[in-house]
Amino acid sequence: MSQRSSKFIDRSRRMRRAAYSLLEVLLTIVIIQIISSLVLVNVSTVQTTEKLSRAGEQIVVATRYARMLAMTSGQTAGVEFNTATNQIRVFQGPAATTVNNPQVQGGTYVIYLATQQDIAGVHMGTILLSSDNTNPYQVIYGKLGGTLNNGYVTLSYSNQSRTVNIPLVGEAKIQ
Repeated sequence: MSQRSSKFIDRSRRMRRAAYSLLEVLLTIVIIQIISSLVLVNVSTVQTTEKLSRAGEQIVVATRYARMLAMTSGQTAGVEFNTATNQIRVFQGPAATTVNNPQVQGGTYVIYLATQQDIAGVHMGTILLSSDNTNPYQVIYGKLGGTLNNGYVTLSYSNQSRTVNIPLVGEAKIQ
């Protein structure tokens, strides 16, 4: 065998060892797909949990604001939960006038669960408030910050749910 042909054989052996086979490439692609599918499942679960937590926090903040408004203004204030329109509204006074708030989009304190960007798609499910069993449900705070109609609001998104408990006295809490 000539020296030239032995160099050619050595080079072809080195090239075979340096390249990947089709089987190795396919196996790598399958492993990457399995790992990415697991990550996507976890990300969607986290997104669902975050949406529900944000919506729950919106309710907690709305009840806190209504309670503070009642104590500082000397007139009743409250939060209205409308399951037909999927809206939460903060109101004040005997006429239940919607509160103006420049920090809220639209200038009035109305939370649109169906369309608000960070909580879009969250729905109010079961609402159970003492002394109020018709839609729209209202939690009304007196001058001292207490309410007579405590209870809970259940929020749902996808296949998960969160409950916001509204006590007679004190802050609402997400569970």
